[in-house]
Amino acid sequence: MSVSGTVLTMDPNKIWVHFGKSKENVIRDINNIKYWIKSNNYFPEIPDDIMIQYFLTICNFSIERAKQCLDMYYAVRIVIPELYTNTSPTSSGMEAAYEQMHCCPLPDLTQNLERIIIAKMNDVEVDMFNVHKATALAYVNMFEVLMWEDLCLGKKVIIDFKSITINQALAMGPKDIRKVGFILEKVWNLHLKEFHFINVPTYAEKLVQICKVVLTKALGEKIFIHKSIEDVYKFIPREILPKEYGGTQKSLSELNDAWLKKLRQYKDRFAALENMDIINANRPEFGSNNLSEYYGNYMKIDVE
Repeated sequence: MSVSGTVLTMDPNKIWVHFGKSKENVIRDINNIKYWIKSNNYFPEIPDDIMIQYFLTICNFSIERAKQCLDMYYAVRIVIPELYTNTSPTSSGMEAAYEQMHCCPLPDLTQNLERIIIAKMNDVEVDMFNVHKATALAYVNMFEVLMWEDLCLGKKVIIDFKSITINQALAMGPKDIRKVGFILEKVWNLHLKEFHFINVPTYAEKLVQICKVVLTKALGEKIFIHKSIEDVYKFIPREILPKEYGGTQKSLSELNDAWLKKLRQYKDRFAALENMDIINANRPEFGSNNLSEYYGNYMKIDVE
């Protein structure tokens, strides 16, 4: 799949060198996975080479792990349909979510070849906050397009809660957070290295603490709360940030507008995904469980 315009800078060669891979090695691994997919009769499509390369990268070029994540990329739509149905960036139901929230990757990688993402609630009046739409915006649509547009060695997210309202903070419950964890772990292989929360009002601190409790230890340990943006500079280079965060990039609003334009270029891909026939009956079991049981066991949480 090919769309016009570039909003992210990257160099696949640097990624391959990090893993000790040549272009020929990567092509061989891609073909290995393609052969495996064609040998199974439950995949709804033969993934593009770009997709397979992305999954190999986020799985540290473990072919077996990449297979698992690619399988779950499709299967997750069965178990969490509320995040994958009518959530395309161009659907009318998503307009309010994109009005209420900025969420975009920054153009430049860090020196460690990491991609920085910033999410910020906007100071606007929206009648109803839909937690499913907001989650789809940040963890479904964002990651779908990054798969086609980016290669990096990990992602770090800055979450700015300056304008979050009490109702928005209370809307996201433990199970909603757990769904995000399932997607980040089982589809995207924990490629998200750190969450950095800033400008957190007192009434939103509980939400962050719940995240630490209900997410698995591997994700909970990635969460940091900062009293100032200056503290974030210890983790993320200041110069690549938007200018309102002390960096030299364009404003967050300008960067978000460019990203929205890019998202809309993938209208046909999102339409194809929503109409895709995901065949579950022929899928092998996950350990001793089928897909629904596997997901159900993951979602079992006990929070005081």
